[in-house]
Amino acid sequence: MSLDQRSTVVAQISAAVACNALAALRLAITEGLNVGLTKVEIQDVVSLAKDVQQQPISHVTHLIDQILREPKKQPQTHKHSANCGCNGHHHT
Repeated sequence: MSLDQRSTVVAQISAAVACNALAALRLAITEGLNVGLTKVEIQDVVSLAKDVQQQPISHVTHLIDQILREPKKQPQTHKHSANCGCNGHHHT
C-alpha cells in the first residue's frame, strides 16, 4: 500500500499526538506545513488524535487481558499402565 505525502504526514502527526512524542510532533507539523497542509488542517488532525486518545481504553484492556490470560489447563497426559486398556504401551 502506498500513501501520498500528505496522508503520510497526517498519519505521522496523529501517531506523534497519540504517543505524546513532542519532538516527532514538531517534525511532523513542520513537514506538514512544507507539503501544503494548512494550519487549520493540522489543528483538525491534532484535535481528532487528541479525541481518540481521550477515549476509554476498556476494549484495549479487554483484548490484552484475553491475549495474556493463562491458557486453559491442557488435558493431562495419559499414563499408560498394564490395565489402562488403550494398548498405547504395547509395541505392534
